[in-house]
Amino acid sequence: MAGSTRQRNVRGQGALLREEILAAAVRVVDASENVADVSLRSIAREAGVSTMALYAHFDNRDDLLAAVAELSWVQVSHEISERAQAGASPRERLLLGCRTYVGFAERFPLRYVLMVKGDEITPAARAALGVVTRGLLASGGMDPESEPSEAAHRTAAAHRTAAALSVALHGVAMLHRTDTPHLWLSDFSTWDIVQSMVDAAILQLERESAGS
Repeated sequence: MAGSTRQRNVRGQGALLREEILAAAVRVVDASENVADVSLRSIAREAGVSTMALYAHFDNRDDLLAAVAELSWVQVSHEISERAQAGASPRERLLLGCRTYVGFAERFPLRYVLMVKGDEITPAARAALGVVTRGLLASGGMDPESEPSEAAHRTAAAHRTAAALSVALHGVAMLHRTDTPHLWLSDFSTWDIVQSMVDAAILQLERESAGS
């Protein structure tokens, strides 16, 4: 990873410089072992700008890393939507989406840590959760002709179940960051576990909807 001296952006291209800095920050994060290794100086060097140039676009290091996390949520949402299209059924599409989520965490472990470290859900993270929620609704075969009250109950159940599924997927993703990543996966593959979680979430939604 080596930065190069960049040409100064012409007037009015501040947004372009911000994107370049953010892209450089992503590269630095992906090449680092832990968050402590990521400094403004290393990001500036990778972007080919002075450290002071970063402050024209980001208040501090935490602000820049938060932007990296938000960009990563957008990226994983796009990957989920794109790869899920290969599924032949709503369940298969949901399963592919969940596999994509866990796979993203495995490919970019430090970025994933940044994505989930906040106390509040960000807009892009909420959008990613919405993708899972819609996938659950489709997998559960929500009837578009159902009564409004029934639809509202089912949607609320889907939001709750999607959150539970996301927590479970997070557990699988973080398991691969431990010193014993196969402790709970000695007899099954990661994808076997993800499939079981998806089927359990669909069944839970169906049960809650049937009781509405």
